[in-house]
Amino acid sequence: MYIDVHAHIDSKEFDQDRDAIVNECEITIVNAGVDLESNLKSLELEKKYKNVIAAVGFHPEFIKDKENEIEKCLELTNNAKIISEIGLDYYWIKDSELRKNQIKVLSLFLERVEKHRKTSIIHVRGGINDLLALLPSYKVRFVIHAYEGSIRDAKRILDLGGLISVPPVLIRDKYRQEIVKEIDLDYLMTETDSPFLGPEKYVRNKPCNVSLTIKKISELKKIEEKEVIQRIRKNFREKILP
Repeated sequence: MYIDVHAHIDSKEFDQDRDAIVNECEITIVNAGVDLESNLKSLELEKKYKNVIAAVGFHPEFIKDKENEIEKCLELTNNAKIISEIGLDYYWIKDSELRKNQIKVLSLFLERVEKHRKTSIIHVRGGINDLLALLPSYKVRFVIHAYEGSIRDAKRILDLGGLISVPPVLIRDKYRQEIVKEIDLDYLMTETDSPFLGPEKYVRNKPCNVSLTIKKISELKKIEEKEVIQRIRKNFREKILP
């Protein structure tokens, strides 16, 4: 059984063949909401498919255009086992006040994570220092999705009890390959971020491409694929949905 800890199968890219994609292989898919509409879709997908787990959140990229949805998104976290997609995005958001607002919103969601003892799957692009300054204020389980930072910061994440999640872009991203080499398998998760971050540029990614990530991790760490699959599943059971 594969684990895709972060996907967006609610997106329009899967409207024509969603049933086939979800059932293509033996896999558990965590579908991450990014705004009110996708949160509601994610909850519906969980009801429809036995192998889909809904995650509810608010993507930091929408801090300016969808701020009016935040309160309702916070309320919807009560209906989900996992809180995602939340985080900081300084790549797309350059305005300093909007970045401060991202931190405030992330804090609200982390309070929910802590209070209800859930797991958060966190997006961070460019805001790693602010994130690492914020996280010690909360006792939370968390995963950094599609991690693209330094080895040093990855180790800081592990010191805080977090996990690092790896998408199939790994097979063509030598920098991420070096990160994977440095991190013990006990702290790794697999994801796809479908339909993004696939093994080929400009080609729709899909959950079962997790198998390609597993194969690459196996190659990089010189461990049998079967063991990688088992360890990833163990991490999921013990550290994400205990």
